[in-house]
Amino acid sequence: MAVAQVVALLRAGAPPAAAWSRALGVRVDLAGLPDADELAPVVGGAQHARSVVAAARLAGDVGAPLGGVLDAVSGALVAEAEARAEREASLAGPRATTQVLLWLPVLGALLGWALGADPLATATDGGAGTAAVSLGVLLLVAGRLWTGRLVAAARTAGEGTA
Repeated sequence: MAVAQVVALLRAGAPPAAAWSRALGVRVDLAGLPDADELAPVVGGAQHARSVVAAARLAGDVGAPLGGVLDAVSGALVAEAEARAEREASLAGPRATTQVLLWLPVLGALLGWALGADPLATATDGGAGTAAVSLGVLLLVAGRLWTGRLVAAARTAGEGTA
């Protein structure tokens, strides 16, 4: 959205330095390029700011209209943000399922206690109950680690390929 404001001012006839300054309030150098450090919080991070500055520099070097180049970069940044939001929405289900599965053993023990059983005594008797609880805890930890890795891999899938 921020880059689109600059594009609108450029298409209205404003010089690049004035467009950057008026639309986003960032300083520009003598070549009319915005300061990447000031631009970063406005456009969503240092990587996006470097992309916008590189596109502006490229437009100046090859003589392309800055508005058109920034419009294309803005479209790419919006598409990336939408993809990231869709990826996070897709991962909400697996994260919620992980949380539910982590609490199920605790709820099972509480339910057993409410029904009159003694889950603590069964878990610490040194026999089959202890073996079952130990195996359950190991499988719970393994499942949590595995799910965490899968979610982390899915979250970062596709990043860095642009």
